[in-house]
This record gives sequence, C-alpha cells and structure tokens, in this order.
Amino acid sequence: MNHHPAVSFVAPYRIYVPDEFFHALVDGRSAQVKAVPIPPIATASASQVHGQNVEIAHDIFGFAGRTQFYIVLDENIDVGAQDWKKAICERDHEIVETALNVANRLLAVYRDQDVNRIGVASFHVVELVRGDLSDISLVVVDDELNQVREFSVTWPGFRSMGFGDAVLREPQIVDAIRGHLASGTEIPIERELMTSARNHLWRQQLRLVPVEANTAFESYSFSALKRADPGNTLPDSTDAIKKLLELERVFSSAAAANAKLFNSWFDPAQPGWKGLQNPALKRWHSSCYELRNKVIHRGYNSVTTTEANAALTDTQSAIAMVEQCIADLTP
Repeated sequence: MNHHPAVSFVAPYRIYVPDEFFHALVDGRSAQVKAVPIPPIATASASQVHGQNVEIAHDIFGFAGRTQFYIVLDENIDVGAQDWKKAICERDHEIVETALNVANRLLAVYRDQDVNRIGVASFHVVELVRGDLSDISLVVVDDELNQVREFSVTWPGFRSMGFGDAVLREPQIVDAIRGHLASGTEIPIERELMTSARNHLWRQQLRLVPVEANTAFESYSFSALKRADPGNTLPDSTDAIKKLLELERVFSSAAAANAKLFNSWFDPAQPGWKGLQNPALKRWHSSCYELRNKVIHRGYNSVTTTEANAALTDTQSAIAMVEQCIADLTP
C-alpha cells in the first residue's frame, strides 16, 4: 500500500462541480483534486444562503458558500522510515504550494469551461494565493484515502485570528487618494495595465504578465511622447520601435537646445532592434517584449516566476528611465 501527502484548505468562494476527485496533470505530475461546497462564513444580522440548488452568479465573496479543496499528490511517502514525519514537516510549505497549484489548475479550467444553465460563464473566478486560504491541513493518506494516524500539520487562517490596532496609511497616500477623487483624475491606462500584470504575477498567471506589461509600456511610450512633444503628429498606431525612435529624436533635440547630455538609445549603424543600446530599454526588450512575442506568437505556456518577474521589473525600470528623461530634458 502506497502513501501520499494530502492537503485540504478552504477557499473563500464556491465553484459548482460534482463532489468527486478529478485527476489532474500539473507540471508533469499527477494529482487528485476534489472541491466540496461548504456554507458561507456566519455573519451576524446578514442574509445567508447555501444549498445544493443555490447559485449566485459571479460570487467571489462567498455569499453562496465556500469551497473545501482536497488534494492528493502522487508523491510516495515511506511511512516505515524512521524520520518520515520530520521530513514532511521540513517541506510542509513546499507541499502546500504544490497542492495550491493543483487547485489553481482546476480553477483555471473551470473558468475557461464552466457555463451555467442560463448561459452565464464563470469568467469571474480567480486563482488563489496563500492568503486567500483558511483551515489549511497537511496529512498523509493511503491509496484508499485512509488517513495515517497521529500525523497532521495545520495552520490557522486569517479568519480565526484576532486584530490589533488600526492600520494607518501615510498622509501623502491619503492626500493622493483624496485629490484624485476630488479632481476626477483618470488613472492612466499604462498604470492599470501594470497593476493587472502585478496581480497576474501574484496569482501565478505567469504567461499573462509579459503580455500586460508590454502593452503597458507601448501605451506609456506614446503618452510619454505626447508629454515630451505635445505637438507631435506620430500616429498612435505606430509600432513600438518607431515610438522609441521618435522619443529619442525629441530628447536629443531638447538636450542639444538646452546644452544637456543625452546618450542615444539606438546605434544608427545597426538596423531595427539590433541597434538598441540603452541598458534599460535593452532589458525591457529582452525580458518583456521578446517574451510577450514568444507567448503570443509561438504559444509559449511555460513562463517561469523568474521570467515573469523580470518582465515586470524591467518594464518598470524602462518607464522610470523615460520619466527621468522627461524630467531632465524637457521644459
């Protein structure tokens, strides 16, 4: 009889699948995952609904119930070994993370495939992160799902913890929020896209990170051009390299007119992207622009956390570099 690590936890919203184990292949490893509906968190003086026939469309807050996930991994545990319990305890967070990846695979497929009987799709479903979970438990089970006695690792969830003093924000943060609300200031699209990219990285939707980050930078480069040269007539549909070449021309002219130093971004002796020589832009082009093309045009689905993080941080650095040029070289 083989034995395997098994993880359970509660997610804050409900999904609608049969109460059975699904077999999943994730990162080349097999696992079993089951999603069981459970009642919503009890809230004083609040209306509560729960039951087999209750569904609230696009409910991510658990008003119609939550989901208890059970994940059994294919790793074999030798329960006859002397220190097997210690060995698992030393890897407990790693095992929970692996189980969470399996649950997120179910959620991603569910979001892509699920439609209820009146045609409403479950596009609202988001992958889970550790902070979303409560009542996390790690045990060992045999092939018939019988739990090995006298071994269990559990973690308290945020919902079972108390709260201390109020959390306060710095005055400048509150003032910025107040000012944006009062003035009706729109959030620039590139910032919305970068926020979306960060969220994708946080929730491990990694192949979406370079797509969002690159779109953010291309949108930003045009808005930066209009700020640096308000009368510029370059069409907004111009591709990325032409926008950067035009920005380079604008900054070079501004630097010459004001006796300031500006290092060219491109080597005119080299065609296209081969001539790119600015360090910040080269990093963005390598880690974000090319990765985005690989995902979109070549179906690359194995973006790593390291790759996604580089796409995000190098895009931020490229934007910061252009912002510094605007501050230093334009009136």
